[in-house]
Amino acid sequence: MTQRHTQWAALAATALLCLGNTYAADHTWVAAPAWHQSSDSDGLQIRKIFAAALPSYTSGLQWQGVEWQEQRYQQNGNTLSGHGVNYTAQNVDALTGLGQSLKVGINRGPEKTTLIGDWSYNKAYSKQLSWGVFASRDWVESMPALQQGLHFDLIGANVDYQVHPRITLVGSLAQTHFSDGHDRQQQRVRAVWDALPDQGVTLQWAYKHQIGETVADTNQRYYFNPDRLDESMGLIGWRRRYQGWQWYARLGEGRQKVNTDDHTPARLAVLQLTSPVHGDSFFKLRAGRSETIGLSGPGYVYRYVDVQWIWRLGR
Repeated sequence: MTQRHTQWAALAATALLCLGNTYAADHTWVAAPAWHQSSDSDGLQIRKIFAAALPSYTSGLQWQGVEWQEQRYQQNGNTLSGHGVNYTAQNVDALTGLGQSLKVGINRGPEKTTLIGDWSYNKAYSKQLSWGVFASRDWVESMPALQQGLHFDLIGANVDYQVHPRITLVGSLAQTHFSDGHDRQQQRVRAVWDALPDQGVTLQWAYKHQIGETVADTNQRYYFNPDRLDESMGLIGWRRRYQGWQWYARLGEGRQKVNTDDHTPARLAVLQLTSPVHGDSFFKLRAGRSETIGLSGPGYVYRYVDVQWIWRLGR
């Protein structure tokens, strides 16, 4: 086992110990299928199918179990596939959104097998301040990178601070290491103004600064990682609740600048729908579209849909 695998195993073990005592006594078996579909303007299509059995289920935000994963990548007549098995767990507060989630497993990709994972932990320090840490490891999902068997390791932290009852500042730092030896640093800042509390409308401003390493040989640019990227975007968010159902929409418009190139448009649209957390079933849908700069230049468009459905098999 490599050093990075050992670090992930230690992280998973620590997270499992933290999660082990968080679930209530009323646990039942549930089935949890999920589906992910994405496509981009470069012609890459990704499909992932998940089938989970959760023997320890309290609600739509509190559960743990085992899941089987299948993934398929298609572009310009080329097809790659893989599969894996994961341990998955979540314990999140429905009101605050704070808590922890974990997915860790062994995944066989198109070229090799590696450990993958995704972990986050968020906690309130006071009424105004909350903080979190996160880490993930997965395949680099471009066709050239998949053909090379490349993966990434990411670790980061975030802080939310309420400077006013209706104004919140959010900051995050992240460091990514790619298995071909390159790195990426990213800083994000976001300001959220609760403009119309009764209607659930927020006005937001987001800024992203990223430092990477551009590969000189274009034949070896397996993924997008420019020396410098800056993005500034204004957004409007709208959140509503109805009889336990919740939906959230976010639209953004801004500009990006890569290295010394001219500014180009950046756009974002996200829609999320979730069913009531408690009950015999739980449903979550998330769909989005973004327009940024990509490996082939400006106007890169990415679209995705994620669907999760959990239902109780017995009491």
